[in-house]
Amino acid sequence: MIEQWTPRVGRGRACTAMGVAPRTWRHRRQQAQGRGRVRPSRATPGPPKPHPARIDDAERQRIVGLLCTQRFADLAPAQVYATLLDEGTYVCSIRQMYRLLHEAGLVGERRRGHARKPSHVKPRLHADGPNQAWSWDISRLAGPARRDWLYLYVVLDIYSRAIVGWTVETTESDVVAKRLIATSAARQQVDRDQLVLHSDRGPQMTSLSVEQLLADLGVTRSLSRPRVSNDNPFSEANFKTVKYRPDYPDRFDDLAHARAWMTRFVAWYNAEHYHSAVGLHHPADVHDGTAPAIRDDRQHVLDAAYAAYPDRFTRPPAAPTIPLHVWINKPATTNQTRPNRPATST
Repeated sequence: MIEQWTPRVGRGRACTAMGVAPRTWRHRRQQAQGRGRVRPSRATPGPPKPHPARIDDAERQRIVGLLCTQRFADLAPAQVYATLLDEGTYVCSIRQMYRLLHEAGLVGERRRGHARKPSHVKPRLHADGPNQAWSWDISRLAGPARRDWLYLYVVLDIYSRAIVGWTVETTESDVVAKRLIATSAARQQVDRDQLVLHSDRGPQMTSLSVEQLLADLGVTRSLSRPRVSNDNPFSEANFKTVKYRPDYPDRFDDLAHARAWMTRFVAWYNAEHYHSAVGLHHPADVHDGTAPAIRDDRQHVLDAAYAAYPDRFTRPPAAPTIPLHVWINKPATTNQTRPNRPATST
């Protein structure tokens, strides 16, 4: 017969291995043997008793009403507390006054510097044709010397992406902006209540003279939210196209040099550049309405290629389409193809 030997493990090591404190093990062992102290079961807890110092509801309402009287409405609780003490009256502590006013929603910051700034409406523009919504902005161009800047003004049609107005000047001025907008509107024969003009919140864009001009022209003004560049995406993208051209100079020699370069750029951009956002058409073709005929000619070429080499295609090829609707901040869901009036911010 072979004896089985089982090594003994100490109580402390066993409790450590099982994750139980030795005192807990001892207490449970005594309870199992009937020798431990059994705690009486607790009854179902009832509602908490109110603090003996708590002011009843009727008195609380009376104190709030007192603090809201015409006499004390503009005074801080500390001032009310001292005034009542001098008159021989005590209603509650200063902290209790604040607590009651806070529960009633009557505590707020009244200093001018801490006033809440007005919220700005998220601009939402829509266009399904040219000359319905324009975007404009100003960008700096490096001049002949360091910190010598020229200023490029560009007005862009967001549907066709065509540049409908531009100028280069030596200063940022609402006078220049006013002249450019008026000239562009006249050249495009914009009717009253036809156009929405969108921009950021630069001083030239928010100037009173530009606002009055737009009112005289019957043009609705739309402004981006402060410090939100995505609210003016078309102008930002256009300036990037300008400054990423291979022949864009590091610096312009003078105003004449900048204007000559921009003249060549606008001619290329409007009439030669195939813009990916408008179905690889020239912005000028989309703006003047000849792009659909050009797309039909492209489709005939693709149909002929498909008929001649059907094995090269998994499906009949289609020419890139021109977007039917263009938005700034398109809503997540909309049942309208065109709203009655774009939402604008003031």
